[in-house]
Amino acid sequence: MITMARHLWTGDLDVSYGPSGLVHIQLPEGPAPNTANLVELLVLPDDSALVYGALRAMDKEKSFVFRVLPNGELDSAFGVGGFCILDFGDQSAIITALELLDDGKIMACVISHRTTAPAFHGSYLVRLDNGVVDTTFGDNGMGYVEASNHPLRHLAVSADGGYLLAGRSDDLGKAEFRQYHADGSPDLAFGENGQVLLPLPPGQAEILQVKVQTDGRIVGVGMANVGFGNHTLTTRLNPDGSLDSTFNNGEPKIMVFQGHETQSTGVDFLPDGRIVTAGYTTDPIDVILMRMEPNGMMDMSFGINGQVISDLGEQETCEGVEIQGDGKTLASCRRITDLPFNHLFLARYLG
Repeated sequence: MITMARHLWTGDLDVSYGPSGLVHIQLPEGPAPNTANLVELLVLPDDSALVYGALRAMDKEKSFVFRVLPNGELDSAFGVGGFCILDFGDQSAIITALELLDDGKIMACVISHRTTAPAFHGSYLVRLDNGVVDTTFGDNGMGYVEASNHPLRHLAVSADGGYLLAGRSDDLGKAEFRQYHADGSPDLAFGENGQVLLPLPPGQAEILQVKVQTDGRIVGVGMANVGFGNHTLTTRLNPDGSLDSTFNNGEPKIMVFQGHETQSTGVDFLPDGRIVTAGYTTDPIDVILMRMEPNGMMDMSFGINGQVISDLGEQETCEGVEIQGDGKTLASCRRITDLPFNHLFLARYLG
C-alpha cells in the first residue's frame, strides 16, 4: 500500500486532500511477497500527481505508475483500472525517473537487468500515453528504446524536446550525460556522438540529478572522488553538450564541506539564475544545502560562505529540493531509523 500526504504552506496536513490529508492507494499486484519500494512522486501542473516505483515479487522487479487526482482520488481512467504495470518479461524493470511531456504523454527512464544468460544491465526510454505504453515510440512499435548498455538513472527533457539521461559511465567511472531526439534516437550533435564524459582527474564521479534551465543550459549535480573522498559535484553544460565557460571557468565544480564527505542529490534555480543544490553528509548523515551565483561562485549571503549543514538530531538525507515562489527553499528529506520503515519529512529554509 502507498500512503501520500499533502501539506499546506504552514506545514500542516491539508485535510481537504483525502481523509484528513492522507491518501492510501492499494497496488493491484496483491499481498506479500510483493513489496513496493523506490517510490517517487511527480506533481503535475493541474495538481494531480504521478506516483511510481518498483514492485518486487520473488526474485524479479516490475514497475508501477498511477495518477492521483487533485482531491486525492485514484484516476481510474489512467492505464488499466488506474495503474500502469511495466513488465519486461525475464528482465527486471525499475522506473527511476518520470517527466511530463508537452503533449501530456510521459517519458520514463527504466533500468533493467537480467542475471541469467545472456546477462544484461542497461537503461531504456519508455513513453506512456495515459498510462499505456505508446507504441508509436521506439523501434518496431515496442514503445521503448534501449538507451544505454549500463544504467543511467536520471532524466530531464532538453530545451528542444529531446531527452537527457545522466549518471555514471560503466567502464571508466566518469560522470556521464547522453542526449536523445524526441523519437528516441541518439542526438549525435550532443557532445561526442551523443555522449559527454566530464573531464575530471582520475577517480569516480556520478551525476545524481540533472535539470535544464529555462535558457536550455543543463545543470548536473552529484558526487566526485578524485583522491580525497566523496564531495559535491556541480557542472553546467551548454545545450550542445560543451562545458559552459561562464560557470566555474568552464570546469566542473567540486566543493568540500570541511571535515565531511558529501554528495548532492537535488538542484533547483532561483529566477535570477542562482543555483541551489541539496544533499547530505556521511558519518554523520546530515542534510546539506549550497547556493551558488550563476557563474558558479558561492553565494556568501546564504548560510556560512554559501553552505548549510543541518544536524536535525538523527540521521537524515535530502532526496530533493525546490525553490518556492517566495524564494524559500523546500527540502524533501528522509530520516533513517532502526524501524522497518524510514520517516519522510519536509524542511524549509529561509531565502
